[in-house]
Amino acid sequence: MQEPTTTVGLYWRSQEGTPTNKELGEGSSVAASRILPVTGEPIHRTIPLLAARLVRHEDRLDAIATLVNNIPNEQVEVMSAEIEQLVMEHLEMGAMMQQLNTQFGEAMEFIGLLCSANTINRDIMCDIDQALDTTRAQVMSLRRAQQEAQARERDRDQIIETMAAKIQELERRLDDNQGKP
Repeated sequence: MQEPTTTVGLYWRSQEGTPTNKELGEGSSVAASRILPVTGEPIHRTIPLLAARLVRHEDRLDAIATLVNNIPNEQVEVMSAEIEQLVMEHLEMGAMMQQLNTQFGEAMEFIGLLCSANTINRDIMCDIDQALDTTRAQVMSLRRAQQEAQARERDRDQIIETMAAKIQELERRLDDNQGKP
């Protein structure tokens, strides 16, 4: 709904400079001591600037007010329902994002545990590999010792066979020599 232009609006348009304290509706000492907390400016400087800006954009504001007033109530209700639905979906999305964030955190913790387990597993595998290498070296050493023992046994068996053959030869010679006077 459009409000008619007031005489105050016309007054502000026709005046130059800042309004007096009386026009602002305050005594001179009170108006001079008031400071806006947002801007830190004295109120007697800020209000005229705001009023001037409002007057400068009054036509635009009137056009916007006319557009808003011409929107049918059903359309406003539909838009309100759609906005409410969007808000609900946003809240649901927030809850889902929180749940995903929690699941992501749990997954990252699990991945960290897997990495730790993998490191431990790798260390264990390295220890096993070292033990296997040591065992292989020992097995190879035992095989060499066994082969050397077998070679010595073969040599001993040959020596025994040779000695047995020589003993038999000696016995045969002794028998032959004893039979000859």
